[in-house]
Amino acid sequence: MLVLVVIILCLFTSLVALIVLLSSKDEKTRYQAKWFLGIPFLIAVIFFFMGSVIVVPNGHAGVMLRFQKTTGVIFENGLHWKGILDVPVNMSIKTQLFEDEATSASKDLQDVTLKIAINYKLDFNESATVYQTIGRDFIGVIANPVVQETVKEITAKYNAEDMILRRPEVKNDITTALVARLAERGIITESVNIINFQFSPEFTNAIEAKVVAVQKVLEAENKLKQIEVEARQAEAKAKGEAAAQVALAEGQAEAFEILKEGLSPELLQYLFIQAIKGTDKVVTVPGGLTLTLPSP
Repeated sequence: MLVLVVIILCLFTSLVALIVLLSSKDEKTRYQAKWFLGIPFLIAVIFFFMGSVIVVPNGHAGVMLRFQKTTGVIFENGLHWKGILDVPVNMSIKTQLFEDEATSASKDLQDVTLKIAINYKLDFNESATVYQTIGRDFIGVIANPVVQETVKEITAKYNAEDMILRRPEVKNDITTALVARLAERGIITESVNIINFQFSPEFTNAIEAKVVAVQKVLEAENKLKQIEVEARQAEAKAKGEAAAQVALAEGQAEAFEILKEGLSPELLQYLFIQAIKGTDKVVTVPGGLTLTLPSP
């Protein structure tokens, strides 16, 4: 706008100088009028070119306005020519971070608070519409109500405990809904992260107590299994020892039977005599037993 004002003033000055040049007969006045005719005209030309060239910085979309309304022309980063009446507005299309906190209720009416982080960027092709309908602070105007509504809608489908156990599924549902709703307003969602689930202190304490109870049950089951294993091991050991004793007894009985069958009375008498031979021992022989000693 300043450029346009300067150009108009310069052209007006040049017009006045031209009139003076044509109407005056004084040489000095005509000489001065020539300077006033050329200099403003040159300045007007310079400012015209300056006002017709813009440079859109990297990571921005150059939205062109004419009398505060978008013309529909959007320039990428770089050097561009524009109309003298057009005014550029640079809209960032870089990836940015938006964080928000939403409070809602689960399906089983438990209070839950979610902190959500969204990596987003403005759709280049929708930048003119977004500026015209929302303005530069489009994310603050759009994202907060969309996040609040989406979180309330999704969390109402899950019980509080399910949101903990099925967190990836909850995140996927929230992401899908946010991507669709923000895209309708010209915002591209690159990623959605649920930073934190926070429940009421009562529910948190109940979950902790349940986890402790489950842990104790698991420990008891593990101890029971250990006792069962040790009992089976003791049983197997006892069976093994009993089997060994039975086998030993059976072996001894069998050996005795073999010896019994192979030892005749004569052989036993001979072995007895050999055992006491050369000793001064008194041997008592039970009644009824015949023992024949060899002559010396």
